[in-house]
Amino acid sequence: MTPKQLEVFVQVVHFGSVTAAAQALDMSQPSVSKSLALIEQQMGFALFERSGGRMRPTAEALQIFEEACRMQQSMARFERFIEQVRRYSVGQLRVCATPALALNVLPLATRRFRQDYSDHGLVVDMFLNNEIEDAVAHRQYDLGFALKPGRAGQVDQAVAHGRIVCVMPATHALAARTAVHWQDLDLRELIYITTDPHIVAALTSAVEGFRERPVSALETNRYSIAVNLVRQGGGVTLVDEFALSGTSLAGLAVRPFEPHVPVAVCAFESGREVVQAPMQLFVEAVRAVLSQPLLRNG
Repeated sequence: MTPKQLEVFVQVVHFGSVTAAAQALDMSQPSVSKSLALIEQQMGFALFERSGGRMRPTAEALQIFEEACRMQQSMARFERFIEQVRRYSVGQLRVCATPALALNVLPLATRRFRQDYSDHGLVVDMFLNNEIEDAVAHRQYDLGFALKPGRAGQVDQAVAHGRIVCVMPATHALAARTAVHWQDLDLRELIYITTDPHIVAALTSAVEGFRERPVSALETNRYSIAVNLVRQGGGVTLVDEFALSGTSLAGLAVRPFEPHVPVAVCAFESGREVVQAPMQLFVEAVRAVLSQPLLRNG
């Protein structure tokens, strides 16, 4: 089946009509019908049941349709890759990170990167934590930064190691403590973050009763929202310390959370040799940004 025949087949299954498929493909109806007949001849079995002008795919056709869609997606990715190579002959590095890192850390790392690669193309995007490794594996990006729970030495590709911390207004009673324990918290004022299931699972494992939140609990799926809620007097929250990197914490206090819940920022690389040097420089730039102490207040 040629790429054009594949497209004809997919559109006919999608629309259930030769006429509608012909319009979508900007082809004549006889040309689409002829192409379908040729496909069925090559396959050696019928792909559609024709009734009242409608084309109902057979069970075999539906199986082929699923694989055809996957092939089209792969070809689309390949064509995008070719276009990127054509447009950026000088070089382009594509980087993605979690929302918190993309908003606060990547801009600072970009400034460092530009000092040595001022003419290099650079893409900086935001992805959900659990999507980053897959995006790099499929070479949508050359480099991705994601958060993983775990201690030093237990996490591969780690760029920086840290922990979960408690963020509160600088005037909060808990700000006087050197560390905040789970039993110190008033759960009615705790802002829960539901961003990533792996981090939630790590907290659940470390803290008995973490999932038993009150009915009136305040929840959000973004670290930045949680921190801003704290700024507005909405309560206190538990975040990974990297979510605070590169941001001003004026009016807030940050204290270690107990029990200790370790986390790490990991770098995932596509393995493209042509971007190896700039990729390593960007990783080092991120490492340098994350090594800076938080701008703590109180």
